[in-house]
Parts: sequence; C-alpha cells; structure tokens
Amino acid sequence: MRRIPVVFAMAVMAFASAPVGVGAQAAPGPDRANGHSQLTRDPSGQPAGVVRGVATPGEKAKEPPPAAPLPTAATLTGNGCQWLDYGKVATGALYCRAGAYQDLTNGDGAYMSTVVQSPWVTRTGTTPDDHSLAELAVESDDGQQIVEIGWRVDPSDPTFAGDQTPRLFIFHWVNGVPKCYDNENNGCGFKPYGSSGITPGQALTNMSTPTQFEIDHSGGNWWYGLNGTWFGYLPDSLWNGTFTKAEFVQMFGEVATSSKTTPCSNMGNGYFGHDPGSVAVNSIGYFNTTETALVTPFADNPSFYDSQSTTTEDSFRYGGPGGRNTTACKTTP
Repeated sequence: MRRIPVVFAMAVMAFASAPVGVGAQAAPGPDRANGHSQLTRDPSGQPAGVVRGVATPGEKAKEPPPAAPLPTAATLTGNGCQWLDYGKVATGALYCRAGAYQDLTNGDGAYMSTVVQSPWVTRTGTTPDDHSLAELAVESDDGQQIVEIGWRVDPSDPTFAGDQTPRLFIFHWVNGVPKCYDNENNGCGFKPYGSSGITPGQALTNMSTPTQFEIDHSGGNWWYGLNGTWFGYLPDSLWNGTFTKAEFVQMFGEVATSSKTTPCSNMGNGYFGHDPGSVAVNSIGYFNTTETALVTPFADNPSFYDSQSTTTEDSFRYGGPGGRNTTACKTTP
C-alpha cells in the first residue's frame, strides 16, 4: 500500500468465496477482451493505445523515487526501508519495497501480470509483521495522487481476523493523504460496476498462471480491472478533477512490519529478485501514452529484498526472505 514517493499471459483466475451480483453504476461499461495482451479497449469501449516496453531514444530515466513527503516519515539510519506513522497500525510500521518504476507522459494508466503468492506473514514475537503484497500504482508526477491495485496477505487487518489468504486489494491517495483498503465501511469512494463477482478484499487463489491487474482512466473515472474485466472505479471528484493522467507508475512487492529494524516475512515467494527462481512481474504495459522507457528496478534495502530486470524490456523479478535468518526474527513459521 505504501508509496515511496509519498507511500502480469492473462489467465482465468480462481476465486474463493467470491460474491456475485455487484450492483451496476451509472458509468461507461467495460469492453475489453480476455486473453494475453488483449487490452484493446478502455472502459468506455473506445480503442486504447497500448505501449509495452518501448524505449524512446535519448530519454533520460527518472531519478529513484524520493522519500515519502509525509510529515511523520523518517528514514531509519542505515536502512532504506521507511518507518511511517499512518494507516491501520496505530504505532506506525516499517515499509520495505522492491520493484520497478516508469516515467510516463500523460498516460491513461497501466497494467501488469504476476503470479499471486501466499507468503506467510509472521505474527509471532513482540514485533510481528503486518502484510506482504504486490501492487501496481498509477500516480501523479509529484506522487501526491495515487491509485493502487494488487494482492495482499494481511493477517493484521481485523477484517480478516488473522487470515493468511492472499486477497485482491485496492487503495488510493488524495493530496498525499492515504485512504483505506477495499472501500472499507464504504468510506473510500469506490463504485462497483457490473455483475462480474469481483470484489475488493475477496480471496485469490495462488496458482501458477499469472493474474493481470489494470488501472485505466476513462470517462471521468479511474477504473480497476482484473484479468480484462473492469469491476469498479474511483470518480475524479475524489480529487476535485485534478488527477486525470498517469505520469508515474510503480510495480513492486512490499512487506510492512511493526519492527523498527527487521521484516521477517517473505516477499513474493521468498527468493531474492536476482535469483532465477523468484517471482516475475511481466507483460507490463501503458495506456495511451506518447513515450515509455524500460522499467527501472529499485529496492529499499537489498539485504532484505531486491529486484532485477529480465531479458525482456517489459518485466522484472522481485522478492526476498527479509531478515528471517537474523537474530531479530526470533520465531518464524
């Protein structure tokens, strides 16, 4: 969920306990075909220009993401992960990420594919971990406005009562202020669309085929998609109409922990991103943008988790074991 700045061959997905009959809203309907790289239409049904991993000659890569501009943020000495005092954890949490980012010019959104994982999130000891996730984040250039989608394992969320199941999540930021997961208590402005049975917070199945996550701006809304199906949106009114273009995109894994020094849970499948056995994020694409460059890997603290480009321009690998082998992680499953 966290962004610093401010904080996937398509396959049919199996769902656990998926609700049905999501109420339709008065908004343009989605019209995209299912199938690998077939995101040819935006949610209003208009053709969408798709760009994937094409480098613009002479384009200068954006500098690595800066620290979060939240007044409570503080970088720990000798540790690239960030301690942030916000969110559902009243005392704050240490957030560690590894992934890749991309600068865009007035894009409409982005998509990625990755295999949903089931990392065990350590809840033992006096400093338990809070979540492990993978996400796609579409942002304004200053990082103050963000729309997010992905999967998360979050036993610290009271909604799931200690459950270690991977779940679909959505999140967003307005003017640098984090909102809530999954339209919690109907207070986040999310509008469900159609009768796909896709609902934020529902369980996802860990399977070998990649799942595609999508965010696209169309018809005055930021739309959320899963495997080519648009299941809901956030209206532009949440940002007073000031956030309508994607200027920066991040794709990453994240582990949050109540420990001030060491995360003990796996990110991805627990292999470092430089290991060939780690999890890939692939089929990365951008909607209706005039230019793209190769994704740029980053890692907050490579001793815990890292990322690495693959042989293709639209993918990377990420993950790691955290500090599971350190004395700080006393008891792990």
